[in-house]
Amino acid sequence: MSAPTAVDVIILSWNRVDDTLAAIESAASQKGIDSRIFIVDQGSERECLERLDALVAILPNARLKKLSANSGVAGGRNIATEMGEAPYVVALDSDAVFADEHVLERAVAHLSQDENLCAVGFRIKNYFTGEDDATSWDYPAGCSPSERFMTTRFVGAGHALRRSSFEAVGGYDSRLFFCGEEVDLCYRMLNLGMRIQYVPELVILHKVSPEHRVFWERGRFFYTVRNALYSMYKFEVPLSRRVLGGIAFLVKGSRNGVFLPALRAVVESRRLSREYRNSSGDGSAYRLTPATWSYIFQCESSRNDTWMRKILRQMSLLPRQGNLSARQRT
Repeated sequence: MSAPTAVDVIILSWNRVDDTLAAIESAASQKGIDSRIFIVDQGSERECLERLDALVAILPNARLKKLSANSGVAGGRNIATEMGEAPYVVALDSDAVFADEHVLERAVAHLSQDENLCAVGFRIKNYFTGEDDATSWDYPAGCSPSERFMTTRFVGAGHALRRSSFEAVGGYDSRLFFCGEEVDLCYRMLNLGMRIQYVPELVILHKVSPEHRVFWERGRFFYTVRNALYSMYKFEVPLSRRVLGGIAFLVKGSRNGVFLPALRAVVESRRLSREYRNSSGDGSAYRLTPATWSYIFQCESSRNDTWMRKILRQMSLLPRQGNLSARQRT
């Protein structure tokens, strides 16, 4: 009998210790695979760290790395992924658990059966209600949470990656910090000729309140705008479209009471773009091939909308709770 396939489970921790401990225990209870659990703490309080230390000490397959400050989602996932070497990497939010003990086994089997897949997205349900988590749905309109489909992205709260694809494109761009880091990574992996699939049989339970509210003024809209414009620059979107995008974000910010964060984000996106331009990389991973663009347009139906419809979409109010789809974010 062959040895179980190795899987690295990465979890980012920041103070929410009860939920984080439950996430670690859920990963440790997975069967049918050789799981290694890598936790990166991003500056939690002393009491939280002591409790994390106590659990990790009794789990032979878990390691904890302590950072002095928050390196963001993108940076933290890079650090956690580098701690392991398994061919597959599964990210689990610290406030989520696997729905059963064989989720990782099924994820590995799915990826190993199709070498063309660089990643799979999990179905994310609300831990408290058992219903699909609308706040963690970032797929095109018309896609059903209960059905498989090919896609251009995954949701960060629960997904599995092929390490070779992740490393081939240099991992996450840590400058993004938070928001949009998955799409930025996924487009580059797609450019390798790989594909991504949403697989509803792989379920995690997310501990989010059914009344979950989104406070855009607390940084979310800033990061949404900044990262979108910065990524557009990296993917060599024409200047005219980037300018229109910036104006649209400013209009949306004005309509939603977050104009100043939007303005700061536009300015900051230019700084990040300069940093990227002056970096040592050649940018080839961001030059999407015609085949990649064809796949993106096939999966993302909203890209085929008329310019008028796209402009009207920017006039809508930001959601304060519920579905935070890509269409609503941008």
